[in-house]
Amino acid sequence: MTLLRSLPREVRWTVPLALLALAAAVPFSAPDGTGMQWDEIVLGLVAASSAWTMVRLTRAMTPRAARPWRFMTVGILMFMTGQFLAGFFPGPEFDGFGGDDVLLLAGACTPLITCGLLARRVSRTRWTALVVDGLVITIALLTVTEVLRAPLVNPVNAPDDLRSLVLAYGGYAAIMLGGAGALCTVSTAALRRSVSVMIGAVAWQASAACFEAMAIIAPSWTWVAGSDLSVAMGLQTVVIAAAFAPRTFAERSARASAPVVSPLGMALVIGAVLSLPGAIVLMEVRDEGHSVAAEIGFALVFSLMALRLVLRVREDGRITEDLVRSEQDFRGLIESSSDGIAIMDGEFRLMFASPAARRLLGLSADDDEVSLLDLVDPSDREQVRQAGSLPAGDGPAVHFRVRTADGSSRDLEATSTERPGSDRRVLYLRDVTKRRRRERELERMAYTDHLTGLPNRASLFGEMAAPTLDERCLLVLDLDGFKAVNDVAGHEAGDHLLVEVARRLGTVVREDDLVARLGGDEFAVLVTGSLAEAEDVAQRVVDALGMPHRTSEWAFAVGASVGVAELTPAGGQVAFREADAALRAAKQAGKGCVRLAAGTAGHPIVVVPDSDLDAVVDEGVLQLRLDTACDADGRIVLVHAVPVWQHAVHGTVRGMELWTVAERQGRSAALQRWLLRQACLEIAGLDDSVGVAVSLPAGHAVPEGLAAEIADALREAGLHPSRLTISFTEETLLTSSAALVPELEAARATGVRLCLDNYGMGHSLFALLARISLDMVRVDLAALATRDDTGRAQQVLTAIVRTTTSFNLLTIAGGVHTPEVRRTVLAAGVALMHGRLQPHDLPVEALAALLPLPSPTSR
Repeated sequence: MTLLRSLPREVRWTVPLALLALAAAVPFSAPDGTGMQWDEIVLGLVAASSAWTMVRLTRAMTPRAARPWRFMTVGILMFMTGQFLAGFFPGPEFDGFGGDDVLLLAGACTPLITCGLLARRVSRTRWTALVVDGLVITIALLTVTEVLRAPLVNPVNAPDDLRSLVLAYGGYAAIMLGGAGALCTVSTAALRRSVSVMIGAVAWQASAACFEAMAIIAPSWTWVAGSDLSVAMGLQTVVIAAAFAPRTFAERSARASAPVVSPLGMALVIGAVLSLPGAIVLMEVRDEGHSVAAEIGFALVFSLMALRLVLRVREDGRITEDLVRSEQDFRGLIESSSDGIAIMDGEFRLMFASPAARRLLGLSADDDEVSLLDLVDPSDREQVRQAGSLPAGDGPAVHFRVRTADGSSRDLEATSTERPGSDRRVLYLRDVTKRRRRERELERMAYTDHLTGLPNRASLFGEMAAPTLDERCLLVLDLDGFKAVNDVAGHEAGDHLLVEVARRLGTVVREDDLVARLGGDEFAVLVTGSLAEAEDVAQRVVDALGMPHRTSEWAFAVGASVGVAELTPAGGQVAFREADAALRAAKQAGKGCVRLAAGTAGHPIVVVPDSDLDAVVDEGVLQLRLDTACDADGRIVLVHAVPVWQHAVHGTVRGMELWTVAERQGRSAALQRWLLRQACLEIAGLDDSVGVAVSLPAGHAVPEGLAAEIADALREAGLHPSRLTISFTEETLLTSSAALVPELEAARATGVRLCLDNYGMGHSLFALLARISLDMVRVDLAALATRDDTGRAQQVLTAIVRTTTSFNLLTIAGGVHTPEVRRTVLAAGVALMHGRLQPHDLPVEALAALLPLPSPTSR
């Protein structure tokens, strides 16, 4: 059924109609050619249908692909014209060779021309060999028919004046079969089906010639019907061959023109050749003598086969020379390549290595079949072994190190290919030592201040996000009077002063403390210890930097102001904000002093037994508290889900404190999965207009499988993806693995919205959008200006809203605690706001009471 559906629709209806029409027309047509030839007219109509279908098929091909079939189309048109002439203008009985016969003969020979054009598609076509093969098949068929005393070559019963015509029909059949068999036995993979069908079409034409000859020898409706049927089937078979032909022709593709044997053509060749021994055996069994024609045929066939053997030997020699030349060229190419090429088996044994590969791997000329794993640095062997177990070409290139003769290491990059069914793998090796050194240097520079050599801001925040059980505090300091140094002594003197400050800071901190330069004349110190210890370190910093500084011929009295904040589970961003506020307080107090962040001592360290947290996460007894975000009309549009745990001994553990406890006990992934699932389940029962936001805290987010977790939570709750918002800060992106951004993008592709929290505390929006797509941003008003400067806050907020609006981003303002702040936020054009002025810290039941009843289609 599949094959039938692949045929052109014209063939599917032409064949049955032609059979019916011929069955009706043959009895009314004169077998001797006199009178109206209705069967000839029917064949002309079949030819017309075939020509139309061929035109339609070739129009869909490229010119080079359509060339053989256009010749065939012209032949069909000539055949059609001859049939119509013979049908409408009949002559006397077997009236000789007329114009219609010329057209019929030309059209009947066209399939052989098409087979020749198809044979040209095969690379390195040997025309001499093809001619010899065609002669062998043709003479073999004629010889066999002579031995069998077939009427086609022994037309003793035919009229004397028509015997030559009978012989012509027999010769035509043999030549067509011999030519098609020789030309179509070897083709290309793309043409194999097409040429096999063409052999069938030629066989139909040969059958028609045989039936025509028999109709002359013994006139009968049976022979006429057989001839007409064979012609009709031959025409339709040609159309099928064209339908199977490729629509394009890749002339320069070696694979596209590689030889492929056609089983049908091979069967025809073998059958024709093996028929000769069969004929000889038959003559011996019958005890018949050999006719002169048969003996000449045997002699010609055996001579041609001998010639074919000579041609085969010469061709094999030429192929061998080409293979040797290609191997030499290939070896020269490999040996001159700067990239190493090696071949290894499934056990990592090197079967071949080019000179460049031997140099890269440190092999000598005497080393043979060495294991690649023995050459690889021990720390990289497992990586190489795992890469070797994957299919060749899958995954990125493998990087590993090898030891050289002088004891140094060399970084190599390896890719591989493998032939299907082979256990050998070709390795392509490249020396990337310099590139890897530059990459490591760039990585170091990305986390290091180039002037002082201290860790930079990114390195500081990465260290603050690292999980630890130790108490830690953050010192943020700013030099007092540094601008005067640049103005008086120049920027070079200022750079020297900054280097000296970095040196002095290294002398007053402890070994476990981290000193970083934030930029300009701002530095930070991450102190491992209590708040009292951090305050003591801060005072030592003030004392050390208060001493005079000398740069070339200048001496400056430059001091420092320091702000101190405790690093709490809320994260490094919050600690930096508090320490920066304390620094501003120190500046306002007269500089050269230390100030602690307000409320720094008020953050208790919650210690929860491991078994307790395991139980609440596994048993699902955690609770959610929801903070609302409202629009200008006071309608609740979005809620923020916060995990909360009520403990009988430890009290309320919520937000960042709970995340820190989970991280300390290795339960962050379970808590993240529970939070996503529970938030979706609880919000699904509310009105469709309300969405939920889930935050990924910095240092605690688990990127691996995040998109799948989000999809599972949405599917289980029956919640539309657009009602879920994933919120994260710049610090989350900075401290998480590289897998976080692709996971977030995959979730957003399903309709989930992404929100950047605490926007305005780091990079510009342009830099962020170049890295990840966003739908909304949340701005903390407390970070935009001092507590009482509402005008400044409104000015900055208005600029932020203008920027986010240009990117079609929704802006959420946090920290809206008073009506005055609410008016300021609305004047700036903010879409949503939240804070103590809006409902907050609500269980889902209390939130449901504030919302309209869900619509029947909710969920």
